[in-house]
Amino acid sequence: MKHKKGEQKILRKPTFLYKGVFVFQNSPVIVKDIIQTKNEVYYIVEYIDKEGNKMLIENIKEEELE
Repeated sequence: MKHKKGEQKILRKPTFLYKGVFVFQNSPVIVKDIIQTKNEVYYIVEYIDKEGNKMLIENIKEEELE
């Protein structure tokens, strides 16, 4: 794990639709939780949309954050 809870990172995942909201590539996010399985590390991150609404996004892979 190279990212820690509370760190602000840049989302490198290409723009995608999550629960009806467009999440844009190169957006700042905050790491809220870390889920480690046998093979992968996943992150739950907090994303703030253009209207200022906070949203938790699950299943972000380590390589999708910078």
